[in-house]
Amino acid sequence: MTRRRLQTAVLIAGLLSLAVVIARTVDDARDRALPSAEALALAGGLALVSILTSGRAWVTLFRDVIESAGGRLRFEAYYYLSQLTKYLPAGGVIQAASQVNLAASTGVPLGRVAVAFPVSVVGTVAAGATLSAGVVLADELPTWARAPALLGLAAPTLLYRPFMAAVIRLARRYVPRVPAPDRLPSQRSILAYYGWALASIGAAAAAYAVLLRSLTGEGSFAIVFFAFALSWTLGFLVVPLPAGIGVREVVLIAAIPEIDAGQVLAASLAQRLLAIGAELVAVLGSNLVARRALPDPGPETASSAPVRATAKERHH
Repeated sequence: MTRRRLQTAVLIAGLLSLAVVIARTVDDARDRALPSAEALALAGGLALVSILTSGRAWVTLFRDVIESAGGRLRFEAYYYLSQLTKYLPAGGVIQAASQVNLAASTGVPLGRVAVAFPVSVVGTVAAGATLSAGVVLADELPTWARAPALLGLAAPTLLYRPFMAAVIRLARRYVPRVPAPDRLPSQRSILAYYGWALASIGAAAAAYAVLLRSLTGEGSFAIVFFAFALSWTLGFLVVPLPAGIGVREVVLIAAIPEIDAGQVLAASLAQRLLAIGAELVAVLGSNLVARRALPDPGPETASSAPVRATAKERHH
C-alpha cells in the first residue's frame, strides 16, 4: 500500500470511528449536567496541550534519524492521524499498527520504528505510573488500595537503556525477527520521551479535574488529578478496548468514592468529547503546517523523505 493510500485509509477509518464515538457520547451526556463554559474552555485548552505533547514525545525518539524540521513536522502529523484509529473496536491494536506503518511510510527504517514503539509504551506507562503514585494521598481509600500506587515511583527504572537492550536480546532468542537492540533510541531520547509523556498525561488529568470541580465542590483537585492519571494508565494498558473507554470510568468511580458517580461520568463524557476535538484540531493543524514546511513528495518518492539511516539499518 502506498503512503497516500495508507493515509487515506487511516483517515477514513478514524473519522468513521469518531463519528460513532461522538454520537454515543453525546447521547450518554444528554440527560447529564455539563461543566460550565469556562471549565470547558480551560479543559479544552489542556486537552490540546495533552495531544500536542504526546506527539512531541513520539518525535523525540527519532531525532537522530530525521534530519530536517519539515521532516519532523510531517512525522508528527502522521502520529496525530494514527490516534484517530484508537476509537475503533480493538482500538489499541489497530492504533499501534497505524502508528508504526505511518511512521515507516515517511522513510524511517521499519526496524527502527518497531523498536521505538515499545519504548514509547514503556515510557508512557512509566509516566502514568509516576503520576498515579499520588493516589496514596487519598485518605478515603483503604490502605491496601493506596499502598500499591507507591510502586509507580519505581517505574522510571524501566527506562534504563541497558535494561531495555537486555530484554530485546532475550526476546530475540525466541523471535529472531525482533530488531537488534542497537536500534534503540539514545538514553537521552528515552528520558526526553518520559518528560513529554508526563506533561501529556498531566495535562489530560488537569483537564478532567477542572471539569469535575466545575460540577461539584467535593473532592480535592490534587486527588482527582492523581485518580485520573491512574485511570488513564490502566485504560491505556487494556489494549482491546477503544481508548480505554469503560475501564477509566470504573477506576475513577472507585478512586474518588466521595463524589457522586453521575458527576464522575458526566465529567468523563465531557473530557472525552474535548479530547476528540483536540485530536481533530491536531490532525488538521499539523497537516497544514507540515504541507507548508515540506511539500508532499508523492507516493512514488516516499522513500526520499528527509531521514538518515545508519549503514547497519540500510542492510536490514
